[in-house]
Amino acid sequence: MPRHDCFGCPRPRGRRFAGTSFVGGLSFFAACQAGPARFPWPAGGAHVPAEHAEVHTLNDGYDRTRSGALVREVDRPTRAALDYAAYHANFMIADLPPEAASPPPSQTAPDASKPFRGLLDKTTLTGDVKRTALTDTERAHPLAFAPAVEFVHSRSVPGVEGLEDVGRAVRAESWGLPHAPEATSQSVTEMFVHSQGTAGSAEIWVKIEFVPWFHAFRDLPDQDGDGFPEIYGRVRADIGAGAAAAIEVLGRDYMEHVLTGAEIKAWANQLSSYWYPSFNTDLIAPGAQWPDERTEADIKRELGGHVFPAPAVVLRGKPQGRATYDVFLVKPRECASAPCDTVAGRAPNPAAPHDTVHLAKTHPTPRVQTTVDTVTRELTELGAGSWAKWIERVAPLHEAIRARLRSMPAPIKAFAGADGFLFYRNGLELVTGGDLEEQRAGKNPLPVILEFKKELESHDVDFLFVPVPTKEEIFPDEVDPRYKALAGQIINPYLRKFELSLAKAGVEVVDLLPPFLSARAAVDAGEQEALYQHQDTHWSDRGLRLAADIISARIKQYPWYHEVRGAAATEVFTSRETSVTRFGDLHSRLPEAAKKQYQPEKLVAHQVFTSNGMAYDDDPESPIVVLGDSFTGVYELTDAEHSGVSAHIAKNLSLPVDLVMSYGGGPNVREKLLRRGKDALAAKKLVVWIMTDRDLYNYWDDWAPLGKK
Repeated sequence: MPRHDCFGCPRPRGRRFAGTSFVGGLSFFAACQAGPARFPWPAGGAHVPAEHAEVHTLNDGYDRTRSGALVREVDRPTRAALDYAAYHANFMIADLPPEAASPPPSQTAPDASKPFRGLLDKTTLTGDVKRTALTDTERAHPLAFAPAVEFVHSRSVPGVEGLEDVGRAVRAESWGLPHAPEATSQSVTEMFVHSQGTAGSAEIWVKIEFVPWFHAFRDLPDQDGDGFPEIYGRVRADIGAGAAAAIEVLGRDYMEHVLTGAEIKAWANQLSSYWYPSFNTDLIAPGAQWPDERTEADIKRELGGHVFPAPAVVLRGKPQGRATYDVFLVKPRECASAPCDTVAGRAPNPAAPHDTVHLAKTHPTPRVQTTVDTVTRELTELGAGSWAKWIERVAPLHEAIRARLRSMPAPIKAFAGADGFLFYRNGLELVTGGDLEEQRAGKNPLPVILEFKKELESHDVDFLFVPVPTKEEIFPDEVDPRYKALAGQIINPYLRKFELSLAKAGVEVVDLLPPFLSARAAVDAGEQEALYQHQDTHWSDRGLRLAADIISARIKQYPWYHEVRGAAATEVFTSRETSVTRFGDLHSRLPEAAKKQYQPEKLVAHQVFTSNGMAYDDDPESPIVVLGDSFTGVYELTDAEHSGVSAHIAKNLSLPVDLVMSYGGGPNVREKLLRRGKDALAAKKLVVWIMTDRDLYNYWDDWAPLGKK
């Protein structure tokens, strides 16, 4: 009996797609009545593999339904080629089969009379790429659809809205069959530009891929043989004509501009930061070859002993709990002439001081009483000395948030708030998560942070722990406008309890919550930009510079600070305002129908420069370490570079700092620092650990004791 993915029918058994993410909803379309309908358009002919003239898959036997590693080489590193290498048939970002029962079977055949809302020319739909108007050269230069469209949209190019409409219409096509909310059976994966010979005249063709468990049509063509059926079609002529400016920008800036080594690293950092909320991605510093001694044994077995020299980018993810890899090699070797470091994101700054400075040993001097006094006073004033009573004050908001979370399938990570704000599911879950210290072993961060403090103390290194408030904590009334009275109030008492426990155990906490709540009042008065990006999980330029000011003021109070300033090659840094335009990392995680309501957000940044006009770079030899997650990477390694929190701490101190960051390993980024060895750690004076509050609750990976990762 054939297996159909619908209610009352046998579900597919056997393997699941290794390393992929469940993005699509709770069920997919199928018809169990008399069997699926016949595929309504010309089917594929002979096998035609999907190929790109400048991108090559190197690991033999790569299979997007089974593999845990993808290794690709890029001959000419344009943004178009790199995006194709990352997005084409990548197991890491594929959908998982549905896990819930489907609706009752439809008694009608699928309706293919007006597919995709008529935005594609129905007469051109085909399962055979050779039946399209595309030339061999055009077929060999496909563009990954989603990043290409976002590239031009972020530049406010007119006409790109039509292409976005095409993408939405394809994903929303239900073929007249019942389906679960947010379920999708197909999406546009690639785009082709077909020149018609007349200057400025071009057609746009797209490739549409179906998920393998879509069975409403039988005999779906899979001409490229990758397990995901596909069809091709031409975008409606008026949409293609309207997108002429977008096509021009893609041709000039996206397909032709060859990226430098630094630009490749910026691209990799942006990719990792965008994928992290769904796929737990992080960049690994590439060595002379990959896999290396730290690569998991199952990945090495899968590769059959093959080793790939001089990777430019090594991206590690854990989309389903198992470590997986995307590895990109680039020709020519962009990192051959200058060392490239994806931990810092770029080549070391030759202007940065690298002379080893031998500083006198000093015993750590944590100041914890301020936190103890502040939180104890809050508990007395707001909870009458009882955490339970304090929680009661905010319980209505918590229950409203829980109801909102229950209303959306778990794969939906972004929630629309008021005034254009988007919020992240994990941040909302933190607010309602309860006592952080009552999490099971491995999820409770307290013992791991204390262990790290003791390790630093054993090397006479000072320690500041800086939990960054989430957007939900600062703007609860934007989460739910019914709770405007909570603006400027503390909505998660258990976070305050956790910080009190840290302080009582001797960990100095740089408490950003009160100054951020105070600064929010200035934002409301129209005096400052918001502290957080509206459409992103991260802080804004205003937020990170406020944090840098607070952290820097504390550093200047250490008794060793003036010795460090006197012994090191200090620098007078300046800053220069710039701007970037981006959608943010939450837009793509909205329900499909909600995405059209949002446009790219224009953001201000302040880039930091040395006195000789060079852009600021962090210095691995600095005695001050900024250890952190993506909150330390944004603005510094992505988009407006050299504008992050570490750059502004350095500017305030007139002293470069050493940035050690990890997009996906905020809790476990400690290992990156400790792998340098005890002597390197002992040469430091201070570690400032900056990480988002939300990872203190139910972090996707366990908080590992030192040496256990």
